[in-house]
Amino acid sequence: MPKSRGLRSGCSLAASLALILCCTALLAIECDGSSVRNHRKARETTAAGGGAPPAGGSNPTDRSAAMSCERVNNFFSSINVTVNSNGQGGQRGLVCGGVCCDEETERQLQDKATKNFERLVKHHIRSQRSHWEQAANMYKDYLLQLTRQSENKTLILFSTVYSKMSPLSREPIRELYETIRLSLVATDRVPLAGDDLALVTSKFFRNLFPVAYHHAIHSDILHGTERDERTGNPADVGNRDFLSDYKNCLVHTYTDLKPFGMVPQQLSGSLVSTVSAASVLLRAIREGAEVLLKLEEVGVSAPSCRKALLRMNYCGSCKRYNHLHAKPCAGLCQNVMRGCLIEYVGALNKGWSTFTEAIVSLISSVRSTVDGIEAEIKSLDAKLSNAIMHAMEIGPQLEKQVEQACGKAAMMPFEYTADGSFDDAPQTLAGGVKWTLAPDNEMLQFQMTIDNNKDLFMQLSTTLCDNEDYHLTDEDCWTGNSLSDYTQQIVTEIGDRYNPEVRYNASATVSPHMQTLVDRLINLKTAVNKASLPITFRGDVDKMQSDMAEGSGDSYASDDEEDGYMASGSGDGFIGRSQDEITKEIVPTISQTGFAKRISAHSCWSLLTVSSAALALPLLLMSDRFSRH
Repeated sequence: MPKSRGLRSGCSLAASLALILCCTALLAIECDGSSVRNHRKARETTAAGGGAPPAGGSNPTDRSAAMSCERVNNFFSSINVTVNSNGQGGQRGLVCGGVCCDEETERQLQDKATKNFERLVKHHIRSQRSHWEQAANMYKDYLLQLTRQSENKTLILFSTVYSKMSPLSREPIRELYETIRLSLVATDRVPLAGDDLALVTSKFFRNLFPVAYHHAIHSDILHGTERDERTGNPADVGNRDFLSDYKNCLVHTYTDLKPFGMVPQQLSGSLVSTVSAASVLLRAIREGAEVLLKLEEVGVSAPSCRKALLRMNYCGSCKRYNHLHAKPCAGLCQNVMRGCLIEYVGALNKGWSTFTEAIVSLISSVRSTVDGIEAEIKSLDAKLSNAIMHAMEIGPQLEKQVEQACGKAAMMPFEYTADGSFDDAPQTLAGGVKWTLAPDNEMLQFQMTIDNNKDLFMQLSTTLCDNEDYHLTDEDCWTGNSLSDYTQQIVTEIGDRYNPEVRYNASATVSPHMQTLVDRLINLKTAVNKASLPITFRGDVDKMQSDMAEGSGDSYASDDEEDGYMASGSGDGFIGRSQDEITKEIVPTISQTGFAKRISAHSCWSLLTVSSAALALPLLLMSDRFSRH
């Protein structure tokens, strides 16, 4: 038994020693690699003839190799920058301090860098704007086409099912649908013509009542008991109308009689709500595109931004670095772009994000298959038919009420006929109306695009830096001052006051132009949020539409207050979570590659010695204990 235990202990000791040898070998490999890299770097620097680099690491003779000012000047000439310095000890510029650029050259390069930045920003904003414009035009055209098909379907219904009513009901139907179309495309510059949709819908049913009573309810007409006064034969009164006084009486008693039951009120409520929500959506998308368009009028004027753009893009060349090799570090680009974008977006970044979130929600509400605009328009003919059917069901009772209020029906003379005839009735389409294919994929793609780009201006800085002109990492690249590693903190917000590259200007005020855009987004978001509510909670349609107008932005403070609550940091988010999960979130992950890169050869071998001793000590103690036993 002791021998077996000793054998097992010996095996454990052997395994532990093997583990030590493996760890030692790995550390040795890393140390040798570090030594080789350092030795290679020193050798390359010496071979370049640079000797020891000066303080600050600004050595123009390392990997990228120093160029003559003549070659630098050739590069500047290729980008249309005139060079006055010849690199022979002339006056150097104040920003770069490079031997190849004087103050005039730096001024031209700064203008060039600023214009390039503005051009890139406008290009990407214009690309986003095209998505908004295309979506607005596409969905507007689809809805207008849908209303025309629905109108045709309703006219066909009346010409086939309610043929006697068709001539007199055609014009009210067309007026109703035309008002729907005008409501959909209403803007500040092109307001809704005439009465609004609710009044026109009420007017439609009020004017439909005499027609329906004449041709579908009144028993004398239905049974053909009226006779031609000249011949005494049963009269064909299909195209005859009531006398104007009698028709006016029917119109004025409509409210009390309620011939169509609750159908008009229900249809008016759902139609006005869905059309108004769709109108808000179309207008919000159009005006979102206009906000992006207005941003193209903004330019960069902050001196700290202009200097940062110069340092990032051209100061390396002024110091004789090859611009093809001395590419700006990824972190430098992020800091400069985010610092400079503050002039383009300012307070707009937050407003744009919340506005686009509201748009995404409204698209889903407007396009609902249950109570959205598309379902409403497609079912209009059925709802109108339900109203007439209800009047026919209560026909006998309705006749008695009409006779009490207006007397016996009085018809126009036979020589007077109603406008329109059966000859111009729309022809029934084979298989019924085939609806236009809905742009489901296109609208879904638009939703996804704007949702993914709701932080458009924050993402823009990343997009601008994702370019072959900039380095992919922060190692061995142009830091704005030298070729080395970029170690500055990378800011995560546009206009961060601690940006190391672009100085934060706390006293800067929002320009009137930018404030107008901010207020516009706030009002658009308010209207969009109201339109996204269920039909019964949308409230006053006129107020919802008025919110679309440019205003003073009174809700701006509440937006800030909301952010304040979100950023209070109470720590409730840790409740119910395991200690491991909390530790993983709080404790930052150390980059093993970055850590190893910064360990010198001497430190590496020191670490190897200490680690080997620490690992070997417990095994030596174990060995001693086993030997005693």
